[in-house]
Amino acid sequence: MPKPSYPTGEGIWSRGRRPEPGYGRVRLGLPYKEAVESLRGALSGRQDFDPAVLFVWGTMQATGVLNTLKAVEEAFGEKGQEVVRKAINQAGHEACSQMLDNSELPEDLTEVELLSYVVTGLNTILYASLERPWIASPERCEFDILWCPHQDRYSAFDCRVQRYFVEGMIRAIEERGLGNFTAWVDKLIPRGAECCHFVVQRRADDGRQNPWDAYSDHMGRRALDRLKTKD
Repeated sequence: MPKPSYPTGEGIWSRGRRPEPGYGRVRLGLPYKEAVESLRGALSGRQDFDPAVLFVWGTMQATGVLNTLKAVEEAFGEKGQEVVRKAINQAGHEACSQMLDNSELPEDLTEVELLSYVVTGLNTILYASLERPWIASPERCEFDILWCPHQDRYSAFDCRVQRYFVEGMIRAIEERGLGNFTAWVDKLIPRGAECCHFVVQRRADDGRQNPWDAYSDHMGRRALDRLKTKD
């Protein structure tokens, strides 16, 4: 499967517009409002700032989170993994909650429209990714990630860290009354795919553990099993 090639005119960034009429009335907000305004003030009128250094800084932070998870798993096993997972959950919940608090979302959208547009916010704002989204049915929306900040640094297995952020984001979205849904991924750029492909769909189960969380559990057990093999 071919890896992605750049530059590309496909997809949308955080200021891009989707073709659906309803999206024209959506105003997605930013989390960390004071910090964002502080950055904008510091950059105002300056010509000596290279935006790529923010990517370098963010990659260093992402590497630190990954290294912390691995080190705590090795030192403290399942209990340590659980502590770090909850901390990452909290960070994802906070970022998503603040984004939603600062957003304007029309009340007359269908649930799948609203969910799909919020997911665009997660992808293009919280994950600074290039997204190609679409609504597949009243029960389902999908998206491709055409470029992700982690794709050239994280391995496919390392991407489990991002699952923990998303767990917190899902909780924040559920608190806004968007109902039960789950998501899964069947293609990943770090595995050599041309994009990462995700499906977001209404849950048909009886309200048991979200399948997203259940697969995160599975990935966590695999990580601990790897440590046993390493020993």
